[in-house]
Amino acid sequence: MPARGRILQDLLFTATYLVVLTTVIGIIYLVQLAWAKGQTTQLSAVVVEDAPKITGITHDHVFDLSGSEASGYSDPMKLFDENCDPRLNPSSTPSTSPLPSRMPDLFCRDGRGIRIVIDLQVMQQLTAMYWYDHSFESDSIWFYTGDMQHWKQAVAYKTQSPATWGWKQFAINTSSRYVMVRFNSYKSVISEMVMYGNAMEKIIPVKTVAVKREAPTLQQFAGTNTYDYVPTPLVQPFGQVRMYQMLSWFDTDGESVYPNNKISLNHFNQPQEQQLRYYADSINKMGNHLWVSMRGLPAFMENKGYKEKDKPVTHPGMNTEDPMSYGRHAKTMWTLAAAFGKTKVDTALMDIKDVKKFSGLGLMDRFENGNEEDAYWTPFYWTPVDYFALSSADYDGHEGKLGARHGIKNADANSKLLMSGMIQLDTNRVRTLKFLCEQLRADKQFIWQGGVQYHYYSNNAKDNTKPPDYGISPEEDHMREKLARVRAFHDKLLPGVPLILGENGYDRNQHSWQRTPVLPGYNERQSQGIMEIRSLFACFMAGFDQYNQYMMRNATVYEDAPGPYATSGMIGGPGTSVVYPMWYYWSAVVKQLGAYVPDKIISESGEVWIYRLRRRDNPGKLAYILFSPTTSGRSIKNFRFKPEIKQNQSFTEVRLDDKSASGVTKSLKVSGGALELTVNESPVFLVGN
Repeated sequence: MPARGRILQDLLFTATYLVVLTTVIGIIYLVQLAWAKGQTTQLSAVVVEDAPKITGITHDHVFDLSGSEASGYSDPMKLFDENCDPRLNPSSTPSTSPLPSRMPDLFCRDGRGIRIVIDLQVMQQLTAMYWYDHSFESDSIWFYTGDMQHWKQAVAYKTQSPATWGWKQFAINTSSRYVMVRFNSYKSVISEMVMYGNAMEKIIPVKTVAVKREAPTLQQFAGTNTYDYVPTPLVQPFGQVRMYQMLSWFDTDGESVYPNNKISLNHFNQPQEQQLRYYADSINKMGNHLWVSMRGLPAFMENKGYKEKDKPVTHPGMNTEDPMSYGRHAKTMWTLAAAFGKTKVDTALMDIKDVKKFSGLGLMDRFENGNEEDAYWTPFYWTPVDYFALSSADYDGHEGKLGARHGIKNADANSKLLMSGMIQLDTNRVRTLKFLCEQLRADKQFIWQGGVQYHYYSNNAKDNTKPPDYGISPEEDHMREKLARVRAFHDKLLPGVPLILGENGYDRNQHSWQRTPVLPGYNERQSQGIMEIRSLFACFMAGFDQYNQYMMRNATVYEDAPGPYATSGMIGGPGTSVVYPMWYYWSAVVKQLGAYVPDKIISESGEVWIYRLRRRDNPGKLAYILFSPTTSGRSIKNFRFKPEIKQNQSFTEVRLDDKSASGVTKSLKVSGGALELTVNESPVFLVGN
């Protein structure tokens, strides 16, 4: 055959081969695409390659809406922690998981899954997103753009199995500042996420506005918890009183349908001195402050078998993440603020059924709407979104959307919402709550201006997998350092908002897992009091604005009740007259140092730790706290301490005593520029004259 003919034949063969090959490839692609449509939307082999990888994502810009970081040991930043770039290194194999490793089902209920929101800081023109599938089972994941009020699904993907581990790429052509990843359950493991896009504006770093904070005096700082009407003389040493109240004592009306339900203000028909109105008045007349921690459910829900930590929605079954579901609760909070706040309202507007109506008594300006909704030991755990929804309703009727008679602000503009106490130092939950305020309220107002409240107990627990075995000293626990880190976080995120340690304490009974260390030379009662005073000063020197000891009264009349928190009281249970050493120690500290504010940590090393206080109304007057940080019975005799002194200045030494509400005092003279004294594990105070 002539060469030209062979060339034509070869060209014809090649063309035929290419047509067949292209057809086969097309069929394969269509089959794969058809399969993929059941697995994912927006999946594409064509991904724009020119947009850069989005960087600069930090923990401050990532929000876990499930709140699982503290109790579930999740870490949403593990979506970005291995710093991969699958375009440059497609063979990279990230392995970390952002999902909770403990109790994952607790955080994945009600079909919400686990939702992680990422703030890209500015609008980005997104072009592509990569996930590294590292799942052992098949389950769903979704990717959204938009914001908390306008999410739009961009990707739906189903994880596979180890056989298909690897990078999955998705073409995305949309602009967004916020994106959200929603995991259906803990089974849908994505170990890394990479986004590509072009910033549509310049990122301007957010500057923290410094707010000058006036430190509280010890009298203002030192508070307690109570659940009943403790005789007021015993409450005198406590500048702040947090009083537990049950919603079912106020929302008692099971006959009238909301919004026509009526509120009780003396449901138990108590004598005058034990009615909230008159008790709050007695506390205020002493110069102290009382607020209520309103917890639980309306009576009609309790009667239907719902439990305390259930959500108090207006009608069972309503969306617990919608502020509009909490109208009935917000009405009760409005009534409390109208009655006890500083603004008089028309009492004809108040639905009160059991006492003569009153308004504007000026007895309370802070209201707490719950207690430990983030508890992981109950199946009724609240996500941050749940708690935001309740709180936005309770604050101002969700910016008035629920109507005028809803929320404390609509009754009394002076009233402030105080955050329900959290079970641990969970700053991530606070970050998320602030983010929700900015996203879901038009005014972007952080609604808990009455204070952010943490609960914390010093014990030997290493994690949340099991209860602790025993309490430990605040020094062994590094409590002051832990709280100081919370203070630093708080000043950056929420300057000007009060920071509160709402619960902290020890049990006397040595069968409790929150039992006090027993110090050699002291009994259980005395040891409890000493540990409490050392904890008080750890929090004071950490810079918190308020500390509420747990608690004022024993939980039961039984002196030796073994359960946790049953013997934490300053005094005995109802019907008893016992007053424990802890109350006398506390009273002596407040009487001698109540006018002082924190000034300086002189020493937190060696045999003796030393803190310095300064009198607020006379800054030249100093006081010192000295103690051994141990629990082994250490005593340092003839300890020479050189205070900051004026010429010929003397000091009053104050020691704690079981039966003295002022402590045992004696005068000390400075000799050779120093004071000489014995220091042991019970703090001694040196007050400059």
